Amino acid sequence: MPRTLPRYDLAFARSIAQAAGYTGRIEQARVSAQVANLGRVTIGDLELSYELAYLRTFLAWELLLEATLQRLICGYRHSGGQEPLSAGQMYAASLAAAEAAILGGQRYRLWHDPAQVIARTRRFLNGSRYELVLSSAQGRIELFACVRHRIAHSQKDAIRRFDGATMTLAARRYRGARPGRFLRDWTIVGGIQVRWLQAISSELEGIAFQLCA
Repeated sequence: MPRTLPRYDLAFARSIAQAAGYTGRIEQARVSAQVANLGRVTIGDLELSYELAYLRTFLAWELLLEATLQRLICGYRHSGGQEPLSAGQMYAASLAAAEAAILGGQRYRLWHDPAQVIARTRRFLNGSRYELVLSSAQGRIELFACVRHRIAHSQKDAIRRFDGATMTLAARRYRGARPGRFLRDWTIVGGIQVRWLQAISSELEGIAFQLCA
């Protein structure tokens, strides 16, 4: 009997809640400090906290993608059953074997780029739900990855891609190409005003549910 895929989406949701709680406490600390005149939590402090929260969220997203694909290659089933194998493939006998197959002799694989993950998936699975879900959300995930990349890197290419992502998502560029300024900014989702950190996290959470449920 095939084993059931763990609900990594629920663990991912907990990671999102932890990140949101962190930024919420920093926001509250700024208000409390202003009221009590006990010093100052600056806007820069707040923006940095949003960058850290987003980076932690995106790292959790990458871990979800890796852990899920490893187990699907081992034959774990989700609500739709087992994923179909590509021609000539067999389900891996263990997680260690699945990891080795994915690495293909490399020390590590990157998981932030959905195009790479989709291409990687096609080596093992044929027309899988995993691939379908990522393909349908590929454009959005690529934009979110540009934000992640800008937090981690300061090259001109990272700045250019970040500016392009915010123009697509928020129809504006942000001074200094600072991801924290964007992530702390407001947007409207379902008629409710939320910060971009929450909007992106919620969207990734929805994709995670489609992958794992």
